[in-house]
Amino acid sequence: MKKFLSLILIFSLLFIVTSCKQQPEIKENNNRTTLQTQPGEPLTSPFEESTFESVTNETGGGTPTLAKYRSIYSDVPRPFINLVDIYEYQVWFEEMIKDDPNQTNVMLMKLFVQEFEISREDFDRANLEWAKIILHGFEGQPMMNPQDFANQETDEVYNADIIYTFDDAIINEYYLSHEYPYLYAFEFEQAVASGEYTPRTEVWVDVEAMEAEIIEKYGEAENVTEPINPQDLTWPPTTEEATEISE
Repeated sequence: MKKFLSLILIFSLLFIVTSCKQQPEIKENNNRTTLQTQPGEPLTSPFEESTFESVTNETGGGTPTLAKYRSIYSDVPRPFINLVDIYEYQVWFEEMIKDDPNQTNVMLMKLFVQEFEISREDFDRANLEWAKIILHGFEGQPMMNPQDFANQETDEVYNADIIYTFDDAIINEYYLSHEYPYLYAFEFEQAVASGEYTPRTEVWVDVEAMEAEIIEKYGEAENVTEPINPQDLTWPPTTEEATEISE
């Protein structure tokens, strides 16, 4: 009987040891559960190295963005899309995403301008409309080349002089993200009020002056065509919508 119990105990211990070896090790670290890989197993990242890089935050609170380029680098806001046929834009954009979802080394707006042959005149007017949206819609302060805090990027307008060089080296250098000392506006404002920090952003956009300059150059501040609201359309377009677009 004792030999029988001993055998049962031995088999039980062997089963437990074998099960433990087959399970990946799980460790607790900073309140997060992390799964440890087996020795020799490669670690992979969902991000391209050319798009994301480490950013050191030495001054203030928060965790600044890790994007290599500012958010405007990979965006085409509505005033610019309204310059072209919405369906042509949709097809083009989907092809761009399919071919290179990260667009790591070429600014999307530069590609958009080249693809649809956007004139500098139309671009400047759309940029003015974008500045007005930032000012009145987002209640932000339009600027170029933000330097102070990460979510300041939402108030950035385009620098047409940079984009219309069509030089990727110049464009990419200009639109690099900065090592923002703060993440949010309230952190930045508190630091400025206390004298802890001096603002670095220098190019603020006066929307009225921007509009006056465009009127002086082109005679009109806004694009003449009345865009169709893409939110009111279906995909593929109905017969009535197709007729409206052709007109």
